[in-house]
Amino acid sequence: MSAERFHRTLRPGITLVELLIFIGILGLLCSITLPILFHTSENRMLQQTVAIVEQNGIQLSQAMELRIRHAERILDPPLGETGAVLAMQTGSGATDPTIFGVSSGSLVIIRSATKEYLSSPQVAVEMLTFENTSVSSSRQSVRISFRLRRTIRLQMPHTYTKDFHFAVNLFPDDSTQGNSCGCAAPGCQTGGGVYIWRVCTYPQCLSASTPMECP
Repeated sequence: MSAERFHRTLRPGITLVELLIFIGILGLLCSITLPILFHTSENRMLQQTVAIVEQNGIQLSQAMELRIRHAERILDPPLGETGAVLAMQTGSGATDPTIFGVSSGSLVIIRSATKEYLSSPQVAVEMLTFENTSVSSSRQSVRISFRLRRTIRLQMPHTYTKDFHFAVNLFPDDSTQGNSCGCAAPGCQTGGGVYIWRVCTYPQCLSASTPMECP
């Protein structure tokens, strides 16, 4: 036997027992590590969900407060009543009336006849209510509440919801400029499920064609 063949014969290898031990240790490490990784990933997604809901709630509250504060009058709901749609008279024909409501889980704003979505598709807007807390026609205020919901798909679906509440006082305005046509106040069409309002195109009040369903 040559020296080369002798060294080749004595080359160390992996036995079946060693291979089984290695596989067993690897499986044990995986069974410990993978749940920790999944749990960490879920916690990160849950934290992101909370942040998204909180940030969207603050942004929507600020957006509504800014527009409501500069309105002239609250048209709907009437004084002392609560509704799911807020309609306001403004001093500009391009934004009169301004209407807030929910459409397909999104917060929408309608200015005159232009409809715009304010909320992010990452969250769903629910239980939007407006309470007309005005003490007089010249001292008007409204209390707003809504809920934001976000569901994430993990091993088990998780849903995070948060309620938001705030009140807004309209700036006093004894001399109004909006609705120079004297259009009727907006409201839900009886039996039709459609919210209707009119836009002043002086000297006429024209029905808006923008679709808006009643809650």
